[in-house]
Amino acid sequence: MCDDKCPACGARDMTPVESDDLTKIIERRTHAFVVLRSPCSAEHSPDYEEIAVFSSHEQANMYLNGKTQ
Repeated sequence: MCDDKCPACGARDMTPVESDDLTKIIERRTHAFVVLRSPCSAEHSPDYEEIAVFSSHEQANMYLNGKTQ
């Protein structure tokens, strides 16, 4: 992470103390849970690609954590 403007108060050159990794996410669709991944080349704007589809959120989460049933 790099120093940036605080989104809450606008102070400049603030160092983040925490962040969310949004490289891989789970998106709920009509009858499925889709695992999406954004490549490192996307930099500041995500460019999500579908990498797996599951029938439950639990299965998708297990996939992201490298666990199998």
